[in-house]
Amino acid sequence: MKTEKSEIISFFKNIIGIKDKYALEQLGIHSRKWTLKAKGILLKENEKVSEVSFLYQQGGVVKAYYALDQEGKSRIHCFAHLPGEPVTGIANLDRSMVSLLTVEAVRDCELISTSVDCLRDLAQNCQEIALACNRMIGITAIKNMEYEKVLTSSKVEDRYRYFLEIYPDLVETVSKKDIASYLNMTPESLSRLLKNIEKEAKTN
Repeated sequence: MKTEKSEIISFFKNIIGIKDKYALEQLGIHSRKWTLKAKGILLKENEKVSEVSFLYQQGGVVKAYYALDQEGKSRIHCFAHLPGEPVTGIANLDRSMVSLLTVEAVRDCELISTSVDCLRDLAQNCQEIALACNRMIGITAIKNMEYEKVLTSSKVEDRYRYFLEIYPDLVETVSKKDIASYLNMTPESLSRLLKNIEKEAKTN
């Protein structure tokens, strides 16, 4: 039976793609595997980040959102559901890094959480880790740019198609309210859109 450390090392080797033996050993020592229950909060907006977390297995889903006002209204910014996806939102590995979003589990999630201090030290001494961190930061930045472009320049129908393209497995998993929030429309607008799409499908 695999120990937790060997499972963590296997995750970083086979899912994240790290090959450096020293880096894998350190990640095994300074990471933990645990379960975040549905509706549990991983991080709150503006909270200091001490660990970077990744989805461990298929089936877990998280959503990330930010406050729109002081009255508790919020906007969904993104979802994560694939093994290996970072759910912390890595903007940098600065010592004073804070979360730009609140991260909440939609479904129970098995996570691998790694000390930011460990990642920072490895990034300074291991080119492979530095490249992996830069790649994750770069992918996040590109996704954010694409998302903002879709919201500001696309019709509601195109926004929904974008959601289906980016998150095809989440249509039946995530609430319509959260999908509407992600697409910057009201739940009523999304409901009308879905009815129109259904009508068009029947006529065709």
